[in-house]
Amino acid sequence: MSHWLVIYDIRDPKRLQRVAKTMTDYGLRVQKSVFEMECGRKKIEQLRRRVRKIIEEEDYVVYFNLCEADWQKREKFGKGRYEEEPDEPFKIY
Repeated sequence: MSHWLVIYDIRDPKRLQRVAKTMTDYGLRVQKSVFEMECGRKKIEQLRRRVRKIIEEEDYVVYFNLCEADWQKREKFGKGRYEEEPDEPFKIY
């Protein structure tokens, strides 16, 4: 299982909504256009294929594969949360 951070900038509101919905099938939204995912290579490739069918040339999506050590170093500051997040997914200061 790998750890992924996925960020995107989608120019069209309809495509943006479709990409965000697709991302929720794979991970947790941590900001408006940022998702954290824990999945294998096959799942992330499946996500990439689905997203490629939605986006246009003016959009972009970036997939960061994070090692376990870096994944464990993540910290969250502030009290903001998205409803999709489970209880206490991060260290909160």
